[in-house]
Formats: sequence, C-alpha cells, structure tokens
Amino acid sequence: MQLYSITSIDEDGKKVKKIIEMDDNEDVTSYLDSFGSNIIAVKKIPSYYRHLKPSKKIKAQEVIEILDNLHLIVKAGLPINTALSELAKDADNPQLRDMLDDVAHRVQTGMSFSKALSKYSKYFSDITVSLVRIGEETGQLDNTLKDAAAHMKRITDLVSKTKSAMIYPSFAFVAMLATMIFWLVVVMPKMIKAFESFQIELPPTTRFIMWMSNFLQEYLLVIVIATVISFAAHGFFIRTNDTYRYITDKVLTKMPIFGQIVRNFNFAFIAEYIRLMISAGLTLYMALYIMEESLGNMVYKRSIENSRELISTGKSFSAALGEQKMYPNIILRMISIGEQTGNLDSQLDNVAQYYYYKVDYIATNISKMIEPLIIGFIGIFMLIIMLGLMGPIFSLISNMPT
Repeated sequence: MQLYSITSIDEDGKKVKKIIEMDDNEDVTSYLDSFGSNIIAVKKIPSYYRHLKPSKKIKAQEVIEILDNLHLIVKAGLPINTALSELAKDADNPQLRDMLDDVAHRVQTGMSFSKALSKYSKYFSDITVSLVRIGEETGQLDNTLKDAAAHMKRITDLVSKTKSAMIYPSFAFVAMLATMIFWLVVVMPKMIKAFESFQIELPPTTRFIMWMSNFLQEYLLVIVIATVISFAAHGFFIRTNDTYRYITDKVLTKMPIFGQIVRNFNFAFIAEYIRLMISAGLTLYMALYIMEESLGNMVYKRSIENSRELISTGKSFSAALGEQKMYPNIILRMISIGEQTGNLDSQLDNVAQYYYYKVDYIATNISKMIEPLIIGFIGIFMLIIMLGLMGPIFSLISNMPT
C-alpha cells in the first residue's frame, strides 16, 4: 500500500489537500484523472503518516445513514458515483466526506462499488460489501443497500444496548474492588497493630484477613504490573493465535449470562446473514463460505466451516449443523422445515428475529441479573471483615476477669 498527498483546487477556487491510499496494482493516473483538471500537486508520502494525522471518527450511525440514502438515490436512478459525490458534499464529518469522495473517484475510474467499499472494511462490514457485490451482479443494488443498512442498524442497536447495560455492573465491580483494596491495604494494617497489642490468640478469620492485608501490601505493585502484562499478552494472542482465540471464545460461550448473549447473538447473526445471502440469489454453500470471514467468534466460525464441508458431501444444512453439537433443536427443526418446504429464507428470518429478541431482552435486563451476584459478593466480603474485626474483640472480652 502506498500513500499519496494530493493538492487540488475545489469549485470555490480554494486549495484542498487530501491523503489517499492506493494498492500497488492500482492505476494512480486513472484515479487522478477522475478529479478532472484541478490537480496541482501529487507526491508520495511515508506509510507511517497515516498514524500521525488526527482524524474524526466515523460513527456507525453515519454509515447506516449513508447506506439508507444510497438506497433511495440509487432507486431513483442516479449513478452510484454521482450519488456518493452528492452525499459527500452534505457530510459534516470531514473524515466521512473524504471517504465518500475517495470511493466515488475509485468507482469513476472503473472499480466496482463493492471493491471500493472494501478499502474501508473498518467501517463497512463484510456482509455489507458482500451484499453490495451481489446487488451489482444481480441489478438489485438498491434492495441490497437497504438490507445492509437494516442489518447494520440492528447490530449497532444491540451492541449499544449491551454496552449501556454494562455500565452499572462495571462501575459497581470497580467500586467494590477499590473498596476491598483500600480496606486491606490502608485500614487493616492499623487495626492489625491494635489486635497484636491485645496479646490474645486471634481467630482464623482475623488471621486470614491479616495474611491478605500483608500479601497485598507486599505484592500490590507486582499484581498491577502482572495484570497489565496479562491483558496485553491476551490482546496479542487474540490477534495472532487462532488456537488461543478459539479457546478463549469457547470459554466465553460457557460463561453465565454473558455466554447467553454470545450464543444467542451468533445464532441470530448466522441465521440473518445466510437469509440475506440466499435472498440476494447466492447458493447456500457460497453464503456459508462468505460468512466464515464475517464471524468474529472462532467457535462458530469453525462450526460453519465444518458444516460447509459436510454440505459439499451431500448432507442437508440442518443435518450438518446438527453434527456440530452446539445449535439448539429449535434452530435445526426450523431449518429442516425450510429445506423441505423451499422457504429456507423465511425460516431463517424467524430464527434471526427470535434470537435477536432474546439478546435484546438479556441486554436490557442484564443489570438486574448481575445485581444479586454483586450484592451477594459485597455481603460476603463485609461478613468476613466484620467477623475478622469482631472476633478479637469478643476473645478479649471473654478473657477479661469477671
């Protein structure tokens, strides 16, 4: 990949600079010709420059709005590159405007719209690019753009609800952890000195708290450093090691509450993805092949890969999924009915709606589900502290002469 700095004159006679990224096999001359005659300077710049230039983030909601607007404009009969240029003029976000301009220029040079979008996979998901490509091939680009926008909106809403629901339990957990460390590192050492001055035998609970306090005082910095290193190593292996990622994803799917969200979300995502691909005219085998790259969870990614291989040997989709031993019977039955009646896309839509509803319900009520666990944990901690504090006092009173 090569970065270029382009200086041009806009319609108002102002000098404009922009950075573009080109593949080694792309024709830079054709790309520049799409600007017309207003280019005044072009130069190569180092690749590290992309990390130095500050940019405003493109929000998912902005991308959804672009897809919705493109659907309406393309349906009205306007060429896609013209539609992109018009939307770029109305964009308030400079980063979004530059992206739309770049995609429009690439399309004008003869590149397909789907390939131009794939340059911005950070903002446009694989399913969006796949739907656009299918729409271009089948002449139904307006419909596939509408489907892509609806899919992305649904995913964005669920993620947003889940994050919002996690604010309270996350805050409660951090506050609880900070309180525990404060008690054990700051408060308890002073009380331990008082207990030792009693010269009495301390109960087991108090001795345990004293041990925890001494351990944290001595190794707190080591624990913090080890935790930071562990998180960094986890992030590195997640990005580079598929086996490690598979193991962590499998553990995640088995977790209470959070595992439910992960499982139900993937059930819904798989069903909707395949429905969209089949409705757009793709075969089931190709839909599964394309979807493999869109699944973030390695457990479900491998299950789809295994299912695709079984389908290639002649097995039905429902039978192939059944052999993975991880899909509920309701999904297998509905897919089987769809295969027998010829309305697989309709049955998959029912599956997607059902599991998206379950994810939405859990995300909405997750704070209520986690709250008893947090209260219980705090209660146990306070009980241990109270027993540890009251035990020596009780022993002292018991040993006092009457």
